[in-house]
Amino acid sequence: MLNSDEYDRIKADYDRISRQYFPDHYFCPDGMRFAYSEAIFPGKSLSVMLAPQYEAQCRTLCYGPFPSWDKVQTRFAELQSVL
Repeated sequence: MLNSDEYDRIKADYDRISRQYFPDHYFCPDGMRFAYSEAIFPGKSLSVMLAPQYEAQCRTLCYGPFPSWDKVQTRFAELQSVL
C-alpha cells in the first residue's frame, strides 16, 4: 500500500485536513515523507517514555496478544525508506 496511489491520496488528505484545522501548529514534512518523523521514529529518550505508555494502552485496548514496542519500532524501521 505504501507504494500506491491510495497512499498518495491519504497523504494529501492528511495535509489538507491538517492545514485546515491546525494552521498554527502544522508543518508539512519534507516532500510529504514521514521517514524522519519523530512521531514514528522517536529518539532513544522519547522511546523510553513512549514504550510503557504503548504497552499500557495495548493492554487496555487489545483483546489478545499485541506486538511489543520493540517489534513495532523494528517494523517501522523496515518500512522507513517508503514512508
